[in-house]
Amino acid sequence: MNSSTITYQQTGYFSKLIIDYLNENEKLTSFYNLPFKMESFAQLIEQRKSMPINRSVLVQSLQKQYQAVAISELTNTNILKLSSENTFTVTTGHQLNLFTGPLYFIYKIISTINLAKSLKNNYPEFNFVPVYWMATEDHDFEEINHFNVFGNKITLPKTYEGAVGKMKLTGVQEVLNQLKEILGNRSANGWTGSQTEELINLFGEFYTEQKTFAEATRAFVNHLFGKYGLVIIDGDDTNIKKQMVEEFKVELTHQQNVKIINETTAKLEALGYKSQITPREINLFYLQENSRERIVFEDGLYHVLNTSISFSEPDIMTELETHPESFSPNVALRPLYQEKILPNLAYIGGGGELAYWFQLKEMFDVNQISFPILVLRNSALIVDEGNKKRLDKMGISVKHLFGDTDLFINQFLKEGAEVVLDLKKEENEIALIFNEMITKAEKIDATLKPMISAELQKTLKIIRNIEGRLIKAEKQKEEVTINQFKNIKEKLFPKGSLQERQDNLILLFLLMGFDVIDQLMPQLNPLEEEFKVIEL
Repeated sequence: MNSSTITYQQTGYFSKLIIDYLNENEKLTSFYNLPFKMESFAQLIEQRKSMPINRSVLVQSLQKQYQAVAISELTNTNILKLSSENTFTVTTGHQLNLFTGPLYFIYKIISTINLAKSLKNNYPEFNFVPVYWMATEDHDFEEINHFNVFGNKITLPKTYEGAVGKMKLTGVQEVLNQLKEILGNRSANGWTGSQTEELINLFGEFYTEQKTFAEATRAFVNHLFGKYGLVIIDGDDTNIKKQMVEEFKVELTHQQNVKIINETTAKLEALGYKSQITPREINLFYLQENSRERIVFEDGLYHVLNTSISFSEPDIMTELETHPESFSPNVALRPLYQEKILPNLAYIGGGGELAYWFQLKEMFDVNQISFPILVLRNSALIVDEGNKKRLDKMGISVKHLFGDTDLFINQFLKEGAEVVLDLKKEENEIALIFNEMITKAEKIDATLKPMISAELQKTLKIIRNIEGRLIKAEKQKEEVTINQFKNIKEKLFPKGSLQERQDNLILLFLLMGFDVIDQLMPQLNPLEEEFKVIEL
C-alpha cells in the first residue's frame, strides 16, 4: 500500500468556506471558538472545566445502552473514565446509514479515534474518549435506507414513520439476498465466492429483521471499532434528555435561537459564504411512536404539526418535565444538546457539517455552552491495483483524475501526440505579423486599424478551429486510451463525485480484506489536513 496527499483545494471538491477555514482566513475567526491546532486544546480544556456536566448520568445511560452489546474491554474502560473530571471526548456524529452507507462514515470515525490518540500523546495527564453520536432521532428515511455497491443501489423498503432508530429492519433479508446476487462469484476481480459468503454472513449477523436500525448500527459499528475504544451514544435517551430540560424550555418560550442563528448566517452570507441550515422559530420536534413532527406556536398554543395534539404553555412545560424523551432537537439544536451532555473538545465532520456549525457559534455563546474545536474529517481515494496498473501504463498519475476530464484529455493528447497539437506558437506569430501591419497602417491611415484588428481575430479563430480539428483527429486515434481513462475515472469518481460519497465499505472489504479498518487506521490522521490518495 502506497499513499500520498494533495491539498483539499487541489481536489476541486471542497467549498471556499472550508478552504478558508483550513487556511485560517481572518474573516472566519468570529465564527468559531479556537483554531484546530494541538496547542488550542490546552485552552479549551480549561474552558470545559468551568462547564461541568452530569457525568454520572452520562455513564449510567451509556452502560444501559450497551447492555445488549458485546462490549470490548477498552470501550468499557473508556465509559468508566467518563466519570472522571480528567476525561474529555472527541466526537463525530452521523445518521444510521444502512450497512454504514457511504465510505466517509468510516473515515469520520477513524479520524475521531486518531485525534483522541494524538491528544493523549500531547496531553498525557488527561484522558480522551472517541465518541460516535448516532442520529437515531432523524426521520429522513430516504437518506439512510440504501447503499451503493458496484453501481447498484440497494434499498430497504419503508415500513415505519417517525424516528428511524426505532424502526425494525423489516425486509433486510431481501437486501442481503440482493447483495449476494450482485456480488456473485467475482473471482475475476480478485475475490472469491467464499469471501462473498463471509461478507453476507458478517452483515447478516448484525442486520436482522428482529433488530431496530439503532440496535443494528450500534452493534455493527461496535464490531468494527470497539477494539479501538470507540464509545457509541444514542441521544434518544430519557435520562440524558433530562439534562436539556431548561434549554428546551427556553427554546419553547423565548424562541431566541432562531434570531441568533439568522443573524450569524447573515454575517456569513455577507462574506460570500453559503448557509447550510435554516432554523425554525421552535427547533424541536414532538416524538411519539411512529411519529416525529415539528412543534409550532400559533394562537397562544403549541401545536404538533400533522396531528391533533396541542398544548397550552403550562401543559407543554409539564409534558417536558414529565416526558423529556418526547422532545427531539432538530439539526440547529442538536449540536447544543450534544455539547451540553458530553465533556467534548472537538467535533469531527465533513465540509457541509462544519459549514452549519459556523452558523451556531453565537447561539452557543448566548446559551453559555462551550463551542468545540471544529475538525474536518479525513477524506481519501482508494485506488485498486488493477486501475493503478492501467494508469501507470498510460503514464497518467492518480492526481490527474481530479479536475475537469475534458481539459485533462486535451492536455494529455497535446503532450503525447507525435505532431504538436498546440498552435499557440502559430497564434503568436500571426499576431506579431498583424501588429506590424497595424503599425504601418497607422502611419498611413489610422482608421485602418479596426479593420486589420478584426481580420486578426478572424485569423486566430481559424487557427483555433484547426487546433480543435487536430485534437479531434488525435482523439479518434487515441480513442481506446481515452475511453480507458474515462472508465477509470468513472469507477474511482462514481457519478462525478468523490468515491467516499458513493461507494460502501463492502468495496473495501473485498479489495483489502476484512482487516481493512486496521489498514486504514494509520493512514487517516486529521492533523495532516490533506486529502489522502491510497494506492493498493
